[in-house]
Amino acid sequence: DLLDETNASVPIYNSAVILILIVSISSIFISFFGCCGAYKESKCMLGTYFVLILALLVLITVGAIIGMAQGVGKLSSPFLDTLSKYDPSRSTAIETTWDQIQTDMECCGVNWPKDWMDYNTLYQGDSFAVAGDSYLMAKVPQSCCAAAVDQDLCMVTPTAANGAFVQGCFALVQSQIEHHVTVLGGVSIAVIVIMVLNLFLSFYLCTCGLDTDQEARPKKKFYGRP
Repeated sequence: DLLDETNASVPIYNSAVILILIVSISSIFISFFGCCGAYKESKCMLGTYFVLILALLVLITVGAIIGMAQGVGKLSSPFLDTLSKYDPSRSTAIETTWDQIQTDMECCGVNWPKDWMDYNTLYQGDSFAVAGDSYLMAKVPQSCCAAAVDQDLCMVTPTAANGAFVQGCFALVQSQIEHHVTVLGGVSIAVIVIMVLNLFLSFYLCTCGLDTDQEARPKKKFYGRP
């Protein structure tokens, strides 16, 4: 909802999504050559399957390297853009989504509460100071103080003691992503290994695993005949 309300985007990750879709759709058609090539014992189809799988492997590897090189931090830009358009007097998707996220996740701002002061003119104050995990003289929306007893005080002095959420919302999401990086990396490696095995198998069948016309053993299509 946040990104739909703005022109914000992350080009490198949009490209990654398009790349994944292309690879997924292509895999359906490529599997046709592998299955039919093995069933018909067609070296031409198996050779085509080998080339296409190799191309997919290159695309996946390049996409993974580009995605890892960019890092998760690039995703924070569009959220900062929507934060700057937040207006408590309205009830659009931006306000509703931000209020729900900050209340449910018990967080405030993108990276920290000071984002409201830095990126939204409606919450700019005269000064800002950090006292441990507390944030002084920084105006924040009411949803940053959902757990506060005195929300009016919390909104102009968002400290942990006043009941404000002092953890950034994107920081929480980023920590969860980084926590599962090992699992994602393992799955990616497994997919690449399977594709490499397919390459070796198709190459073997294409070059030396199928009979030639000069060999005495009957072709597969004649196996059922007496």
